[in-house]
Amino acid sequence: MLLLLFYLLLPGTAAVPNHSTGARATTRACAEGWDSIGPKTKKKLPKHEKRDPQSKAAACIELAFSPLEIQEYLQSYVRSQQWKIGEEHLTEDSWSFSRELSKDELLSFTNKNANFARVVWSGGTALVQVSTVHVAEGFARTVIRASYRGYGQNADQFAQQREYWELESNNNLETSIRSALEAHFKPPK
Repeated sequence: MLLLLFYLLLPGTAAVPNHSTGARATTRACAEGWDSIGPKTKKKLPKHEKRDPQSKAAACIELAFSPLEIQEYLQSYVRSQQWKIGEEHLTEDSWSFSRELSKDELLSFTNKNANFARVVWSGGTALVQVSTVHVAEGFARTVIRASYRGYGQNADQFAQQREYWELESNNNLETSIRSALEAHFKPPK
């Protein structure tokens, strides 16, 4: 009994929890320039060549976990959302899948475009690409990108009818997936 009392009174023993303020972060924002494709060149693009609008929108987060842990959580998250998932391709550090979208979901995940004002949308598909790579200090960078196809009929009877239209992301879906990652991997307060 005396030994137990002596042990509890000793300063710095394991009986007293350590509340250090230097706890290591498990999530962080991606470093500036994470979305650049490569070194910037001073050369201008030819007038007829456009930058891919789908590559602009993306979400990024860095987590202090392995790419495999991150990818496994993402798969369980997507399945828990009960999304209608189509074709998917899976590796240890990347995952791509297609998601069927209702008309309302399509419109909430894409930018409005005056060129498509006369299209009566019926639904669409999102192709989501998630890649995770190791970066410095034990973190893994996860980048989420999505591209969209909208299905519908052009109300202009003289316009050429299409099977689908490529739509530009407004980054809502990508950001929601990044937020789910952040919430899951953030340590409790």
